[in-house]
Amino acid sequence: MGRLLTRRNFLRASLGAAGAATLAACGATPTPQVVEKVVTQVVQGTPQVVKETVVVKETAVVEKEVTVAAAPTEKAKIVVYECCWNADHIKAGKALYETFRQNNPNLDVEDFWPLPDQGWLEVLLAKVAANEQIDIIWWCAAYQKFAQDGRLLDLQPLLDADQSFKLEGTFFDPSIDYCYDKPGRKGPVWGLPTNYATVLLWYNIDMFDKAGVKYPDDNWTYDDLLTAAKALTKVGADGTTEEWGFTMSSDAWYYEPIIKAMGGGIVDVDGAGCLLTKKESVDALQWLQDLLWKYKVQPLPENTAAMGEDAMFISGKLAMVIRPEWAQFNFLPPHQSEGLKYGVALMPKGPAGRITNYWPGITSITSSCKAPKAAWEVAKFITSDQYQRTMTVFLPESPAARIETTTYRFTDYDKYPDDRHALLESPKYGSLYYEEMRYGNEMTNILKPAMDPVWLNQAKPAEVVGPICDQMTAKIAELKPKA
Repeated sequence: MGRLLTRRNFLRASLGAAGAATLAACGATPTPQVVEKVVTQVVQGTPQVVKETVVVKETAVVEKEVTVAAAPTEKAKIVVYECCWNADHIKAGKALYETFRQNNPNLDVEDFWPLPDQGWLEVLLAKVAANEQIDIIWWCAAYQKFAQDGRLLDLQPLLDADQSFKLEGTFFDPSIDYCYDKPGRKGPVWGLPTNYATVLLWYNIDMFDKAGVKYPDDNWTYDDLLTAAKALTKVGADGTTEEWGFTMSSDAWYYEPIIKAMGGGIVDVDGAGCLLTKKESVDALQWLQDLLWKYKVQPLPENTAAMGEDAMFISGKLAMVIRPEWAQFNFLPPHQSEGLKYGVALMPKGPAGRITNYWPGITSITSSCKAPKAAWEVAKFITSDQYQRTMTVFLPESPAARIETTTYRFTDYDKYPDDRHALLESPKYGSLYYEEMRYGNEMTNILKPAMDPVWLNQAKPAEVVGPICDQMTAKIAELKPKA
């Protein structure tokens, strides 16, 4: 880049030229001249071309100053699509964005929040169909379809260029894995880790104490869980069960980690395909069905219809439940107001080890974004400790994927239960939930209705897994891009 011609350098050059002209004229009276030079000036950071006029009269040089107004700086407009929030979160989030705008006047950030009673995905798809500007999406669900259609930006070049921002050591490992096209940190990076959920074992301390049963610990196996559930289940004189030992939802989000811990699985669309016909998968599903119908330690839907499972847990009618981290916000208030005593433990171990499901949320930049560097700064703000403390700690929400934020939450902010190590360690055992992977929604549409006969004791798991796998295999072949 050429050196800018300053006023001082220009004056020196002009004096030299005038002196040479005087000598050449041998004392003759010079003719006044007007010389225009084009000079590049930097005015408030914006290079502009102006003319500086110099009048040469005899041997004197007079410089005429020219005042140049700064060119207006155009702000980079970034539109953020936030999803899955309630009214309190939306109010707090809007305030955070307002502060961000004040601190970053060079950015024009517009934050959009679907109303709590709106379907966030339907609203998003409608905006996309209308070709409205969306530069950043904080996902509540799987992003793969958008990525497959070329709607998301690969963030790896932005990561490489920003030496101050690192994924490793900043975010939980499963969340980092999920940001890549496939687990294992290969391929494009479709987003930044933002928040997550796992599943844990929550237990009613008073019920354990009354039954004389040892609390769950890190050495528990699923055999230990069953033994404890039997001891905690109480049947009245009339044969009606009055207290239940254990429960979990029939949603695969809750039972998939048990199948995996027992050596099986549900589906891996990018690998082995449907895994339900494996012996280990069938045995795990049979164990789950037996909790309901053989051992009768788990209430049926009609047993929970009046109160709901969480209310039964709080009232001392249900000893153990499998829930994500957000159960803390359900159980902590009755602890404070009614004296509920509860604890939380890691998922038990199976033959394949300890496994919990992991549901990650990520923040993506769209491929249509016209200012990706500006959007990158906004995405970093969304995943910052400042933003995440407000949105996931001070207000009830699933934990932040940022280690610093969630460590603060479960170490310093929450003071109960006394032992909270499981809430911090659960991500270490996280395995990505199949529904959050490629074609997960399509796989669930097959699995859920086909498993209903198992939970209703109308069929054995071995009788349904074959047809389920046949449907899944056909659907995967239909959905995969043709070579």
